[in-house]
Amino acid sequence: MTGRALRLPKVRLRTTLMVPFLLQIVTAVGLVGYLSFRNGQRAVNDLAHQLTEETSVRIEQQVLTYLNKSQNTLWLNHAGIQSGNFDLTELEKLRRYFWRVVRDGEYEGYLSYGNEKGEFVGVEHRDNGTVQLKIRTEATAPMRETFVLNSQGERQQRLKVSEYDPRKRPWYRAAVEAGKPTWSAIYPFFSSKKTVLGLSPVYPVYEGQTLLGVLCINVRLTRITDFIDELSISPNGQSFIVERSGDLVAGSRIPQPFEVIVEEEQREIKRIPATQSDNPMVQATAQQIQDRLGGFIRLKGDQNLDFEMNGDRYYAHILPIQDGRGIDWFTVVVVPEQDFMAQINRNTRNTIVLCLGALGVAITIGILTARWVARPILDVAEASDQLAQGDLEQRVTASPIVEVDNLAESFNTMASGLQQSFAALEQKNEDLRIAEENYRSIFENALEGIFQSSPEGHYINVNPALAKIYGYDSPQDMINSVTNIGRQLYVDPKRRSEFRDLLRQQGMIKNYEYECYCKDGQIIWNQVDARVVKDKQGEILYYEGIVQDITERKQREVKLQQQLEELQIEIDQKQRKEEVSVLTGSSYFQEVQQEVSAIDLDEFWS
Repeated sequence: MTGRALRLPKVRLRTTLMVPFLLQIVTAVGLVGYLSFRNGQRAVNDLAHQLTEETSVRIEQQVLTYLNKSQNTLWLNHAGIQSGNFDLTELEKLRRYFWRVVRDGEYEGYLSYGNEKGEFVGVEHRDNGTVQLKIRTEATAPMRETFVLNSQGERQQRLKVSEYDPRKRPWYRAAVEAGKPTWSAIYPFFSSKKTVLGLSPVYPVYEGQTLLGVLCINVRLTRITDFIDELSISPNGQSFIVERSGDLVAGSRIPQPFEVIVEEEQREIKRIPATQSDNPMVQATAQQIQDRLGGFIRLKGDQNLDFEMNGDRYYAHILPIQDGRGIDWFTVVVVPEQDFMAQINRNTRNTIVLCLGALGVAITIGILTARWVARPILDVAEASDQLAQGDLEQRVTASPIVEVDNLAESFNTMASGLQQSFAALEQKNEDLRIAEENYRSIFENALEGIFQSSPEGHYINVNPALAKIYGYDSPQDMINSVTNIGRQLYVDPKRRSEFRDLLRQQGMIKNYEYECYCKDGQIIWNQVDARVVKDKQGEILYYEGIVQDITERKQREVKLQQQLEELQIEIDQKQRKEEVSVLTGSSYFQEVQQEVSAIDLDEFWS
């Protein structure tokens, strides 16, 4: 063997071409399938966290808005007391005032006041639309009477009489213990025929250091439950609210977050901890928070949590709800991974089928390519030249040489693939055009006003809804007519400057309110959410945002203020009449009047 060169095993050209080709295709198909699956899982994780966070924020905002409304109402009432607008000892006047506040059920449902003497007056707007008065005086003590009030706020028939002492109720004790505006603990309402839990914002009223009584509003937890239940999270997603103690407050699929224990004809309300809920998802989530985060008592700030239950994965987001006056709750939003994985699994199956199909096609093409590779090299080169110049119809004829013929077939396959690619590219362009038309349709048919404007103060683009808000015939009419937004639309041009300054400083702005002119000169109130759009260099390109007409809401606010002012005027007039009556009835005034009557005017002037 020393005189002979080492001979390597012979391999057919077809085999040499086919094996590496197939290995590459199999590797590429496997890698694409794996990456597709992993990217799908990552997308599910991101989407689940984003959905739970956004839902938690919506619940927090709704709950705080609902609770703060009651606190603000109490503050207004207390401010009226401090300014001397009405006397807390005159229960009938309090009844009239409370009736004005709750008669429509628009602002509050139940406003009441109890004092240190045990007296009580409360007016409640019932779910059936009727208004009831509940009153206890020194004359009726220890009983409280309940009356129906008519449309003028006058008493009608008496409904019932029951023993009641406001000083023993949880809301009164909470105000006494805190000595300042606060929230009571959650407790069952006294007069509900069915068990209803709620809590009360309370405001103690003092004269110096002496407690006179407590103002109170009843807030039902059922309204919070209704809002949570109406939220669309995912097919099997849930949300619930708990106190820092871990007791349930409300839940989307928890109709009754408490137990009623009846012993010897006495009802006792027992709050249910989230870890003992009969809802498996709520119970598992609360238990995970207890085991991994130390329970709600130790939570600080919002938290994301992933866990498994019965082989399924769940995503949860915990967000504090705090108002600085005693509310210390948490909202928890939980969604199962399967709510998002259905589409991912379908996509994965489709990807596998397509990959196998592509693999089969690739194997077929590889075999054909290896079989017909022996086409004449010159023909292939010339055809390649023409193909490079853009003639996609080039084809190479068969050759009696097997290897070259196989090469020619590969070339023809490649040419066909290019044609298909260009056709697919044209189809993608058409799809992009359709997508752009869909976006334009959404923009044109949106109910809110949408705009894009330049920093200099003219509109770049507006939708029909915005043109309608300002009274213009069309978006183009508005773009052509409004050349200076600050001067033509803003009643106070300084508000436009402030709007631009906030956008430059913050990048975006929400719930910005301002007065503006319509095309016909009418003044309306608008609210805008906007953001700044910049180029890669950080230069401002334009502002874009959404505009809503809030004129009706502002008018309701003005109406409320007018009602308060009318009440102030009525009270002041009555006080003046009482002062005149006291003056004219005094003995000094009577003596002066007699002396004036006794004067002889003729003698006086002579």
